[in-house]
Amino acid sequence: MSDLKTRLKQYEGTKEYQTKMKYYRNGKFYPYADSLGFQTIGYGHLITRGENYSDGISEVLADELLNHDIMIAQHNLDTLDIWFPNDWRDFMVIMIFQLGLTGVQKFQKMLKALKERNYTEAIKQAKDSRWYKQTPNRVDQMISELTNK
Repeated sequence: MSDLKTRLKQYEGTKEYQTKMKYYRNGKFYPYADSLGFQTIGYGHLITRGENYSDGISEVLADELLNHDIMIAQHNLDTLDIWFPNDWRDFMVIMIFQLGLTGVQKFQKMLKALKERNYTEAIKQAKDSRWYKQTPNRVDQMISELTNK
């Protein structure tokens, strides 16, 4: 999980990046609006109803939230009932982390290609999406990490 966790920290904003953006200051992470305007904290944790982090959180808590969010994404991936090689498993966990399971389920052509182990078509379908248009650098980086293409 450590490589996956490192990648998510890079995609969601390292501590250094967040320091520059003033989301991390005085030894704490503070809430910020993500690219869609949702309140987020730490390494991409979506703040949900009932959570209040207005006083900021420690780096330890940010790591714990990230670990928990990765576990949720991994569990959600298993509900798709598709076998994935490790590289695609990481790709899909990151995708679910960003879009949520419901968002990923809208990629029906991509999921069909993955079920058939047609990785070239799956990449084509990932790129033919609003997700790709919104975050092309992230998706291109994720694709570059794949060995099954």
